[in-house]
Amino acid sequence: MPIFISYSQRDREFVDNLARNLVAAKHHVWMDRWELNLGDSLTAKIEGALTAADAILVVLSNNSVESEWCRRELSAGLIRELEEKKVVVMPCVIDDCTVPLFLRDKLYADFRTDPDVAFNMVDRSLAKISNPFQGRIEEPKFHTDWALDWNKNADGRMVIHCTFVDHGHDLPYVVLSECNITCNDHASKALLSAQKREEHGKFIERVLRTISDTFDFNPLKGRITDQFARFVSWQAHDEDFHYDALVTYRRLGTDTGMDTIVHVDNHIKMAKDHIRAVISRPDDN
Repeated sequence: MPIFISYSQRDREFVDNLARNLVAAKHHVWMDRWELNLGDSLTAKIEGALTAADAILVVLSNNSVESEWCRRELSAGLIRELEEKKVVVMPCVIDDCTVPLFLRDKLYADFRTDPDVAFNMVDRSLAKISNPFQGRIEEPKFHTDWALDWNKNADGRMVIHCTFVDHGHDLPYVVLSECNITCNDHASKALLSAQKREEHGKFIERVLRTISDTFDFNPLKGRITDQFARFVSWQAHDEDFHYDALVTYRRLGTDTGMDTIVHVDNHIKMAKDHIRAVISRPDDN
């Protein structure tokens, strides 16, 4: 979900500039003045955005530390950190204010001395949140690292490539899975058009959703018994958009003598959900 910016309205000039630079750097930002319409419930909208945001940028200033509203937003972010056991609150200091007690052990971006260095720190820290096409799927005993890209094949059609690697500290092997989705002419043109409008994330999420819909009757779970690669191919359709999907998977590393089960269907669904979460707004259905 978008990055929530908590700030005092008295610092709006700084925050507007920060938000514009973040958007230019391809981050999805939620700010009250950008998102709220006449008649909206302030409490409900902001609570929803705070709950859904993957990160909360807290702009610390003499104005914000004295603001009751900002203190509530900060408290909500810190509670989420405790509950979710991950970094949610990212402080940005813009003047010589008193940093709240529960933020004093956090590294903060200091815009007082070198704004460019501070912005680069924020940009770098948000990369793992704002990239819709790369991520990590956490499981209790292992995790799956994945990435997605796309290009034209020899026939001029667009191909979407999804790569997944399953591994864990206690496993002597990794599982490499790849899903290549070849678009027909209509879908290829639509993807290229969406890319020009910088809306390709929505289109790719739609493609993965179409592929995922086929799993309801064709679960993509494979059993690996040796070092040889396995593959599965099928077709999926969405109106005039047709896709040829090819999944390959294999095990690398130590042969334990035991079979391994790979759930590529779950991987694709979770990649789809990640893309949707990153590019969507709090009000999206």
